[in-house]
Amino acid sequence: MGESSRLEELKRRVEADPASIAFASLAEEYRRAARFEEAVEASRAGLRFHPTYVSARVTLGRSLMELGLFDQAERELHVVARSTPDNLAARRALGDLYWRQGELGRALEQLRTAAGLAPGDGELAELVRELEVEVAAVEPPPVEPVTATAATGAAGAAYELEASAAIQALEKFYRAIVKRRAAGQAAGAAGLPVAGLDEAQPPADTSEHRRAS
Repeated sequence: MGESSRLEELKRRVEADPASIAFASLAEEYRRAARFEEAVEASRAGLRFHPTYVSARVTLGRSLMELGLFDQAERELHVVARSTPDNLAARRALGDLYWRQGELGRALEQLRTAAGLAPGDGELAELVRELEVEVAAVEPPPVEPVTATAATGAAGAAYELEASAAIQALEKFYRAIVKRRAAGQAAGAAGLPVAGLDEAQPPADTSEHRRAS
């Protein structure tokens, strides 16, 4: 029986019994003949009677994709992928769908899953390798962000350096006061004039000043 004869026979069977499961084969024959609108119509009519008929829903998704109705196609194919995650036809169709839309990362994810379901399919494996090259050429390498820990550590180190410098300056100031006081006591004992101790001023705390500003 030729393809056209088979299609006509399936069409007669479905017309005689709209609930016949022959609708799935009829829809697929329409799709293979590039009669996508008729494939969509036959699929939807039969799925009203057999909503869990997986292969018919894949045919529907593929036909919608060929008509450019990508959102509807994705919805139908995801129904299959959720109910039967190991459905090879649905995974390949989703990969094709995303590839056509330029969503290479999502396409690669679906086709890798498909390749895992069909490890002996050399054509599919080659398709995955080709897509991996495309994805690598399009997507830039990830840049590692500066972590909060690293940023906090850098800020803490800078603060410790400022605090250390301030402490050293204060120690130097107090040593100067001690020396002045000792010199003043010696001069007083000798009857010499004593320079005022208030002339020595403590160093400005630059770290605190900068933080306050």
